[in-house]
Amino acid sequence: MSETVSKDLHPLEKTLLNWLSENDTGSDMAVMAGTGMDEGSYRRAFQWLLSREMAYVVSSTKTVTVELGPVGAVYTDKGTTPELALLEAVKSGTVSLPEIQKNELFDRGQWGSSMGALVKARILKKGKEGLTVNDSSGGVFSLIWNEVYSVIQNGKTLNLSDLDEQVAAEVSARAPKRGKSRAEFVINESTSSVIGITPLGKTALEGSRGVNTIGILTREILASGEWKDGSFRRYQVDIPPSRIHIGRLHPYGMFLDSVRDKLQAMGFQEMKGSLAESEFWNNDALFMPQFHPARDIHDAYYLEDGVEVAPPPRVLGDNVKAVHEDGGITRGRGWEYSFEWERSLKAIMRSQGTALSARTLASNPDIPGKYFGIAKCFRYDQVDATHLPDFFQIEGIVLGEDINMKHLLGLLKLFATEVAGATEFKFVPAYFPFTEPSVELHVKHPTLGWFEMGGAGLFRREVCQPMGIDVPVVAWGLGLDRMALLALGLSDIRDLLNPDLARLREMKSTPEKLLGGDDNA
Repeated sequence: MSETVSKDLHPLEKTLLNWLSENDTGSDMAVMAGTGMDEGSYRRAFQWLLSREMAYVVSSTKTVTVELGPVGAVYTDKGTTPELALLEAVKSGTVSLPEIQKNELFDRGQWGSSMGALVKARILKKGKEGLTVNDSSGGVFSLIWNEVYSVIQNGKTLNLSDLDEQVAAEVSARAPKRGKSRAEFVINESTSSVIGITPLGKTALEGSRGVNTIGILTREILASGEWKDGSFRRYQVDIPPSRIHIGRLHPYGMFLDSVRDKLQAMGFQEMKGSLAESEFWNNDALFMPQFHPARDIHDAYYLEDGVEVAPPPRVLGDNVKAVHEDGGITRGRGWEYSFEWERSLKAIMRSQGTALSARTLASNPDIPGKYFGIAKCFRYDQVDATHLPDFFQIEGIVLGEDINMKHLLGLLKLFATEVAGATEFKFVPAYFPFTEPSVELHVKHPTLGWFEMGGAGLFRREVCQPMGIDVPVVAWGLGLDRMALLALGLSDIRDLLNPDLARLREMKSTPEKLLGGDDNA
């Protein structure tokens, strides 16, 4: 071993080699305890020595442990899981799911998904007379409570390998790799190693004894003259450097800006509006009847009393009211009910970007003209890989004498291929209260398969004529978040809001390559 290499040892490397020289081998924990190193210093020193073949891994052991996630902690506080609570309710004679859902112990969605899980596991049976018990033991759901929950309460953990195979599989299914804030269980993987010193390491350590190695030249070392008797450590260009992460814009923010830039370059004017909207602009102006089920409180967020949105001009309001009741100036039939002004002026969080289009139609738009809006919308929805309770829609209208469905289908194709980057898409007939004919755009995701991107159609005269518009208007409202799944190479919409910086750095983020779905972006 040359003297040059010996004097190039970092102080952390010397410390680790000294301990290994005295003990030959040791586990990670033993080495840290014996040297007094924190884990970060130990890991760096060992990696340096490993890359220089002065240390080696004797053996490694992988451990997979389970702990309660946030959702599991809530179940612990309640003393049961939704599946067990539902099973007990059916045992007690409550056989109707709607009746069970009145119990506020868990929310409606949890009761519903629990019933599906119990029926699938053949613990409950669903028949004409309601739910009946098929397996009163509770099967794997009782095992999870007895073998997992009872063990890992109060911050404790257990090894996944200690569980029955069926229970371990169920626990793993309830421990998502991402979105841990919504996890019932959290699975942690760790690797513990036993390390040793190589002959090269021993030689290097012997050669470094008595050598005053200087790694950083400071003012104090220069002033004291210590440098005269020291040996300067060389730069080791063969040691992998720490990765430097520079700051940059959020990938999804860059995607939204790219979409905006592309539409403005095509001559579209941007529509903007408040997140708080009245039922009038969000629904009534779009010929959605006040008894429509989508207007139920479970689909829209109503703002507290006292929050007001400015009412529409009186003439416009009267026109819309008449259209709903008897067709008004459209000479149609309307919805044949008594329109309620009090309901129409209620304030809600905007549930659809089409509210922007309604306001634009009522504001003397250019004819011909084309408009778009990137609208933040809010709906009460069960969160999964393609749904969020708040999301962005790309909303738009094109109006003019010669506008027809062919123009709309061409625009939808552009969104599917140029914005989302989809290689497969299709149009599916649909129904919306405010368009006729109506169509849905569906795209194929490489992992999630086919899913709806959004709806579109030709605005009905009941929407346009009360606003003073007598030319054809095509409109669309598409999910930008879902487009981003394809454009950013994701398979879970929740990743758009993921605070994990490592995960964000993996996303495609080059603006000029986002649109068009370049696989190499």
